[in-house]
Amino acid sequence: MGQLTDKDRLIFMAHSDLRVIVLRPVGALPPEVLIEQFFLSLKRVEGPWLYHRLVDMRRYDRDFSSEHVTNLAKRWQGLRGRHKCYAHVALVCASRCERWHQAGPLPGFPNETLCRFTSYSHAFNWLTAKDRHAYLLQIADAQTDQARKSRPSSFSSDLVLD
Repeated sequence: MGQLTDKDRLIFMAHSDLRVIVLRPVGALPPEVLIEQFFLSLKRVEGPWLYHRLVDMRRYDRDFSSEHVTNLAKRWQGLRGRHKCYAHVALVCASRCERWHQAGPLPGFPNETLCRFTSYSHAFNWLTAKDRHAYLLQIADAQTDQARKSRPSSFSSDLVLD
């Protein structure tokens, strides 16, 4: 990657009333710098382990290695200490992956659930839904209906073959 610019940054928002932290890395910040900025930003939040997290990676130009994720998990566990947290993490990416809209465990983060999205609004709505499972079913139903409507209903032709 090239040299960092003023556009390379971490956007951090904490919605205390909804208990949601939003992270939006932009540009080409090295993962180490991004992780450091994340933990510096968390100092402004009382009990950050009580918050769900939305991580919007669509404008981030770097990749996280398994080593970076392991480092992030260790630092998070150190911050959390003995506090139990049953948080949910919504990851927004530009492209679909294998386990789309399937909530599951988050390796390295005990008692936390990860779900992947391409839509920021779907991710945020999932985090704030009273029934997250029902919300995922609602998304799946809407996508099935949309796919059905976009397909031709039947193939017809005026061509007659002898």
